[in-house]
Parts: sequence; structure tokens; C-alpha cells
Amino acid sequence: MTPRLGSAQDTGPDVTTPAGGGGEGRQRPREEARPVALAELMSTVPLGMAIIDPELRFVEVSEAMAAMNGVPREAHLGRPMEEVLGAAPSGRDVIRRVRRVLETGEPLEGVEIIHREQGGGVERSRVYRASYHPVRRDGQVVAACIYVEDMTERRRVEAQRDAGAARERAVREQALRETQEAVRARDEFLSVAAHELRTPLTSLRLHLQLLQRQVNTSQPALAEELVPRAQVLERQLSRLGNLVNTLLDVSRLAAGKLSLEPREMDLALLVRQMAEAFSEEFHRAGSELSLHVDGPLMGTWDPLRVEQVLVNLLSNAAKYGAGRPVEVSLVGDGRTAVLAVKDHGIGISEDGMARLFGKFERAVSERHYGGLGLGLYITRQIVEAMGGSITVRSAQGQGSTFILRLPTQPQTARLAQASR
Repeated sequence: MTPRLGSAQDTGPDVTTPAGGGGEGRQRPREEARPVALAELMSTVPLGMAIIDPELRFVEVSEAMAAMNGVPREAHLGRPMEEVLGAAPSGRDVIRRVRRVLETGEPLEGVEIIHREQGGGVERSRVYRASYHPVRRDGQVVAACIYVEDMTERRRVEAQRDAGAARERAVREQALRETQEAVRARDEFLSVAAHELRTPLTSLRLHLQLLQRQVNTSQPALAEELVPRAQVLERQLSRLGNLVNTLLDVSRLAAGKLSLEPREMDLALLVRQMAEAFSEEFHRAGSELSLHVDGPLMGTWDPLRVEQVLVNLLSNAAKYGAGRPVEVSLVGDGRTAVLAVKDHGIGISEDGMARLFGKFERAVSERHYGGLGLGLYITRQIVEAMGGSITVRSAQGQGSTFILRLPTQPQTARLAQASR
């Protein structure tokens, strides 16, 4: 005989409630305080629920479960599962799982059910997540309870979200590929342009020198008059030559072919020479350059690359020093050389500090100061290739201090990698 698990007719006994005053009592039905009956719960709970007896008949179902099955709730009660669920594969799977729970007493959690139905020539699918639990009485399994949640709408939203994320990812990947291709094309153009510019610049410099010699020989008075203009031309040619070399360095860095030729040298001597070479530029900028260098400071570095670093740091100090004093100091402890270039000029904003050493990045207005935004990028690459580091301390309107640290002895692995 099938056990009864509860019904809407279970109302419980009446209770006697004492009346206030004269000691008399009156009978009140327990109905006002009775527990919610199982049938009432099933008619209101929004979750798909069903109780199945050992003969695989529906004992109770929720209205939500009835709507999922497409059969009225009353048409479930007492009927076998096969009659209600039909021959659909999803229905047979549910029956098989219920039978397993009844036989083993072991629950099944989070089982996905995909129900497909035809309508108007179009197949529609609904996705459910079900859990199956045994119902015990006195230690015996007397029924199985099914909890079902309709996941169709949630899965649809997740699918749309995943598709949107996939589209965004595809767009980002495409943008990354296009950016990488644009960078590759730019670097290739810079390399070609730099090499093509070297030849006419060399020719221009040679012709200018030849012209100066001819004028000096044939017309000394005119040669003396042309000296200032010749110097302007020399400076402009030198500037163009530096730009070309910068572009070449960028292309070499992009290809991983920055060349280093380290040899023993006196860094203190080179710093003094560069300070002397820049004295005129600092004079034109209205800045006084003070040098604090004590004795020789020997180490193994690439002289041309170190000179390139000094040119970038000193030219920046002259350009952005706002006509105020600039101090250069050099100290060493036998293992590391520390060079500091300090100006009291316009300084660098917090935003500019974050991108200061980037390629084609500028911390100031290009319109007011010009340049390609490559000097500090190349400087950092050279310094790191030699095993050193470069840092900056600055604030807007309070000047900047660039601090360069270089090991006095080469780091073979780094130099070999930079030279490849």
C-alpha cells in the first residue's frame, strides 16, 4: 500500500482556548493556527517540486512543476510518471533517476535536463537543473522528492553575455593585431627612412666643408663674414644627423640589435668633456652649469653609448631648465658609478612621470619644445643593456633630477644579448 505523505485534508484536532473573565471556555477550531498543508505549499511554491512514491506515481506536484510538464497539477496526482511525462528522452531520464534514488537512497544533485519540443516546425529547447532526494520514514525510503529550477532564461542571458564577451575579445585581438602591424610598419619605415637620410646628410656636410675651404682660400674677407651662417648650417646638419641616428637606434632596438662595444674608460673624464661641449648650449639657455666630479672613475662601458646618454640628459637639462642653474655630479664606490643631473626648471607632472621613458612619449607640449619623444626611451634601453638603471625625481614646477647608476664591470650576458 502506498504511504500517505500529507494532504490538504489534514487539519489536526481542535484546541480549547480559555476565555477572559468568567472562567468559561469556548471551542475554537485549530484551523487558524494549523501548519501549512503539503498541498497548499505545492500550489504556491515557485520552484518545480514533485513527490514520487515507490511505484513511480505522483503523490504531489507544485504548480510550477505542472507548468513545466505542460499538464494540470490535478492530472498528475496518482498517475504514473510514464503517463504524465510521455516518451520523450528527457522524461525517461527523469524516471530513471527517480528509480535510482528510490533503490539506493542516494541523492543526485544539480543534474541538467535539456527538454526539446517541436512547435510550428521549429525545435525549442528548455534547460532545467534538477536535484533528486530520498524521503525517509523510520529509516526506510518511502518516496523521492524532485526539485527542478528552470534555467532557460538564465542560460540565454549567460549565452548572450558570453557571446558579447567573445565579440569584445575578438575586437580587442583584432585591434591588437592591427596595432602590432602598424608598429611593425612604423619601425620598418623609420629604419628605411633613417638609412636613406644618412647619404644626403653626409653629402651635404662634405659639400659645406668643401665650400668653406674654397672660400677661405680665395676670399678670406668673405669667409670671415660667412662664419656665423656656416656655424648655423653645421648645427642644423648635426641636429639632423642626431635625429637620423636616433631613428636608427629605435629600429635597432625594435629588432633587438642594439650594439655595444665596451672597453675600459674614465667616466669622469667623459663627463668633463661633455660638460665642456655643452657649455655654449647652456650659455644660450641662460643656465649656469656646475660640475661636481672628483678624480678619475674607471669602468668598462661603451664610450659612444655613454656619450649618447650624457647628450640626452644634458640637452634635456638645458632645454627644460628654464634658465636656472643645472648641477651634474658623479661619484663611485668601486662597483657602481652614480651620475646625477639636476635642474631647477619646469619639472614633470605625475602623469608625465608615468610615461616618461616610453617610446614616442613626451612629458611636455610638443609645440613648445619639439623633439620626437625618443631620447629618454633610448637612454633607458642603453643603460639597462649595460646592466644599469636610470630613475627620476621630479614635480611640476620644481625641477627634475635624473640619477644614472652603472656597474663598473660589464655583465657579460647582458652585453652579449644587446650585441646580437
